[in-house]
Amino acid sequence: MPKNKSAVSRYYVIDACLVNKLKPFPTIEDLAKACSEKIRDGISTSTIEKDIREMKIARPIGYDAPIEYSKKHKGYFYAEQGFSISALQLADEEWEGLRYAANLLNQYAEIPVFKDFRQAIQKINTRFNLLIDMDESDSDKHVQFETGIAMNGYEWIGKIYPALRNRWLLKISYENIYKNEIKTYSMQPMLLKEHRNKWYIIGWVEARKDYLTFALERIQEIQTIEKKQKHRLDFNPEKFLQHSVGIMEADTVPEKVVLKITAPYHKLLQLEPIHRSQKIIEQKEKEIKVEIQVNINEELCKNILSFGPHCKVLQPQKLKKQIQEMIVNMNNLYK
Repeated sequence: MPKNKSAVSRYYVIDACLVNKLKPFPTIEDLAKACSEKIRDGISTSTIEKDIREMKIARPIGYDAPIEYSKKHKGYFYAEQGFSISALQLADEEWEGLRYAANLLNQYAEIPVFKDFRQAIQKINTRFNLLIDMDESDSDKHVQFETGIAMNGYEWIGKIYPALRNRWLLKISYENIYKNEIKTYSMQPMLLKEHRNKWYIIGWVEARKDYLTFALERIQEIQTIEKKQKHRLDFNPEKFLQHSVGIMEADTVPEKVVLKITAPYHKLLQLEPIHRSQKIIEQKEKEIKVEIQVNINEELCKNILSFGPHCKVLQPQKLKKQIQEMIVNMNNLYK
């Protein structure tokens, strides 16, 4: 098979044109234009003529492609019905989707447990000619994926993931930044979760008789105890955080929270709900009242405060008081 990357890229573009039933019998000019647009480089018709000759050469040097020219239609076609040099015969938008997905997966290529992603993506990239430069940081300047500023804690995923799959125990040393201390926990990991570019592990801590959430970036050390634990029937990953805003778990009963949001954030909140349970109970031109069923925690308070003077807690009273106290404390900082 040809080794020239640009040539191989053109072969796949030519192949895509020849199997496109919506635009049959492409001319040499059509093929040159398609290659120029896909590869973002000027491709001459003489180059395309050479490519067609190369593609028609028998394997393993070429593709043994049955490309013929139709005098009647004044364009090229595959004489063998159903032929393609690619195992996947996808439409243009499907190729773009596959290329986008490969770029998305590539964002996690440096995370230890996902290190095989990079090799897999490279194989897919080579096999199906997605034209992804795996080593080019700005391979697509028009689509940028969100990435964390720091990668702290990602190195623990490689130990946590096997423990999750095998129901092993983990012994972790964990830093409590609020109490400025490091404590040791024996935990059965139940859920590995990403939230706002940070990773968390939720596990059963027997000593506390409770499920606790640990930020991977605060873990100092992990020891794996390869002893299979009983399957816990009381834990449902899909429901564990269903009443939480963010990653913080709570053993309290969810409460009805009513908020009044004024313009312009009243429109934003309809596009980006605070919680999946959110529903509008009153709507005016420049304000709305919404109701959510959630556990009241610190992340909920932070979310409410992020709206500044455009959000008011109407109920419950204890949350209203909690927000008032936080505002007073914030105000005292600037006196």
